[in-house]
Amino acid sequence: MDEELLSALAHFQEEIERLSQKFKELQSKTYELYKENEELRQENKELRELALKKKEVEAEDDFSPQAFEYLSHLYEEEYHICPLSFGEKRDRDCLFCRELLERQQKNEGE
Repeated sequence: MDEELLSALAHFQEEIERLSQKFKELQSKTYELYKENEELRQENKELRELALKKKEVEAEDDFSPQAFEYLSHLYEEEYHICPLSFGEKRDRDCLFCRELLERQQKNEGE
């Protein structure tokens, strides 16, 4: 009977050690997954913010036809329409203003 009891205790000890090792492995994997999940959440948040900023910039770049006509008219009247010098009188062509007009013409053509 003593041998059976000792054998059973040895078996239980081996099982406990095996389960303890398995628990440590699961704990480690859980921590890795938690870290990865947090990194993905942060990346997702940053990507959403970038997408929102991109939409805002695209919305700023798209003018209504009336706004485009008004800006074209201002440019023809020799005023800057670029964000850098908007509303200032210009004495020669401005590359920034021209780029803005050309980009809008291209967008209307699409």
